[in-house]
Amino acid sequence: MDENTGIFGALYLRISRSKGENEDTLQNHRELMEEFCREHDYTFEVYEEIVSGGKHQLEARPQLQKLLRNLGRYQAIFAVSLDRLSRNGLISQIIKKECIEHDVKIITPTQAFDLAGSEASRHLYDISSLYAAMEYEMIGRRTKVNKMQRARRGEHVSGRAAYGYWRNPDTRKLEIYEPEAGIVRYIFRLYLQGMSCRKIADKLNGDGLKTQQLHDFLPITIQQILRNPVYKGTLVFQNRQRIKKGQVYRYKIVETIVTEDAHPALIPVEEWERANWYKMERGGADPFTRERPADKTGATLLKDLLFCGICGRKLKIHKKSNGTLLIMPCRKELPDSDMKCNNQGVKLQPLEEEVLQQLQNDKRLQWDQHLQPQEQTSILMDLHERLMLIEQQLRENKEEQAELLEPALARELPYKLLKRVHTRVKQHPILQESRDKIRKQVRDIATGPQLDVKAHRIGLFEHFKSLPAEQQNEILKQRVKRIYYVRVMPEEIRKQSTKSPERQAYPFRCTIEYFDIPPAAIQKDGSHKEV
Repeated sequence: MDENTGIFGALYLRISRSKGENEDTLQNHRELMEEFCREHDYTFEVYEEIVSGGKHQLEARPQLQKLLRNLGRYQAIFAVSLDRLSRNGLISQIIKKECIEHDVKIITPTQAFDLAGSEASRHLYDISSLYAAMEYEMIGRRTKVNKMQRARRGEHVSGRAAYGYWRNPDTRKLEIYEPEAGIVRYIFRLYLQGMSCRKIADKLNGDGLKTQQLHDFLPITIQQILRNPVYKGTLVFQNRQRIKKGQVYRYKIVETIVTEDAHPALIPVEEWERANWYKMERGGADPFTRERPADKTGATLLKDLLFCGICGRKLKIHKKSNGTLLIMPCRKELPDSDMKCNNQGVKLQPLEEEVLQQLQNDKRLQWDQHLQPQEQTSILMDLHERLMLIEQQLRENKEEQAELLEPALARELPYKLLKRVHTRVKQHPILQESRDKIRKQVRDIATGPQLDVKAHRIGLFEHFKSLPAEQQNEILKQRVKRIYYVRVMPEEIRKQSTKSPERQAYPFRCTIEYFDIPPAAIQKDGSHKEV
């Protein structure tokens, strides 16, 4: 080693996420190499990253790429061991080629490789790299088998714990984390009451609540929570195999391990199944088709409910410059045909009136389930639940700030944690404002006049017609799956001007398709219970 004293190099530090290494491991390696370099009078620039040791693309190693671009500035690369540079044969050979071209050595605490000046070093490097790659593959196989066995025992073995849970390091199983668990229960309750994922996200964000990573809730976040079986106590582990299709590597699921009752359930199984049945029924193939905002037309009674009665495709509502709303003609290609659908459009207002008339005449609809105002006790329960969730978040916010604020001010935290502290500081006044607002609502209800529920049950359908269009639409989506519309005109009428009285008066028909009753709502005797 004496001949290598006093040189300037690049210190490369890498830890492997796939092996469960963390910032402490990185710090240990950094201190070890800094002491090693001081002993041999080495000077260096640091490159460090957290990746998986077996990454097959150099593009996944940004710091290593940067080091190789700057390699002409250095005399050596310093690393804890050769396998910290790479355990992939292709990347190892790329590093070897660049080191030879720039006459750069690779130096570890136990070995030095003079790749440009010694054939023996090149052979030793190749053998060591091959051994590191073989060792990585064996470790990967053993790790995968171990994970599968642990998954069958109900242990959480992959990824971050789901929102509402934490992983017990002793039992390796998920346990309920109450500050987040209450929000999960609230999400399921709101969804089963008929609220859309977009509305639920808006409600949570309005109260200042955040996700696990302190992001705002999005509709897709709510969707992921609703369909995750972890909340009914079921653990799902997917064994994936990396395969190459053409020039691209893909992961294919070769086995799925499902372990029931693996951990405490946050949501009762029947409630979880019912929520996912509603999700499938409401959204059909596209879970967001009934939740897109109507930015151009504004809220309407029939938003996202209209479908062509001929070809089955969804119909669009168009707003003219004078404010008139129209159902657009279909004009889509018919299945298994070169012809186009000839379903013609109509003004939205007469169609809405026809739908309202059918709804009023339909004896199956029990409007009191959707329209009777909540009693004070029910409203107070909802407010108290929201208040509890906000106060839990405030306590968690305060505790995390107390833990991280001082090192953050001293600039002793990495950027990711600094950003988290900044988000916590901004979140705190929003949570306080939401808490104070809900407390005032609770006081107003407690001191206000009692609600005469019986009086409000009179003329419920008339009450429905007086509601804002957005609220009407939300209520309909709880019971109505699709409304099929058909208006096919004879050729001689279709060719007339749209202002022609005969064309304007040409009739249409519409059919309402309601949701069936979910399987969980059917009693053993075949009768139905309330859903």
